Amino acid sequence: MVDGNQFAKLVDISYTHVKRLTAKGVLVHGKKEDGSELRNRYELADNIKRYCHYLREQAKLDDVSESKYVMLRNKKMGAESEMSVLKLMLFKNTLHRGEDVEFHVTNMLTGFRARVLAIPSRTARLLVGQTKFQTIYDLLMQEIELALKELVEYDPKQFEAASRAFLEAQGADESQVKKNGTSEESAEDRAA
Repeated sequence: MVDGNQFAKLVDISYTHVKRLTAKGVLVHGKKEDGSELRNRYELADNIKRYCHYLREQAKLDDVSESKYVMLRNKKMGAESEMSVLKLMLFKNTLHRGEDVEFHVTNMLTGFRARVLAIPSRTARLLVGQTKFQTIYDLLMQEIELALKELVEYDPKQFEAASRAFLEAQGADESQVKKNGTSEESAEDRAA
């Protein structure tokens, strides 16, 4: 027999926790020979066994495969949830695939580069013989602004067409694609 403080030190918990576990019925007080309960005294072997059983129940230590299964199931459910959110965003045309964005940005930058490289050849003949600063400045600025418009001209229909093709390849039928705003008709309907 040990008292509550000794039992707490043996199993490395606080005396308050020993009292809580006793109130829950996890630990039981020792008994006198006549069967009456001893106050704040514990049968060591029986209560250590009860405490170990309690810990196994709390942490499910004896069933590692069960906890691993639960962890993997939760991980899978989280991944499926994230995937469905991403598909919904793709379906609503609020998310664009990286390949589509890369393709369209490359096209925009290629057009910009071509326009900038064309500035000398487009303006050279016009500037020959010009002596007024303002005339030269206006001609060059006009060509630069035209080149910069290549970067500003974002056409959402390009992304809609790419998204529509991707969704159709994934098995979404045309009526669903149109209904969720990824077709030209629905884009025009929204604008009207």
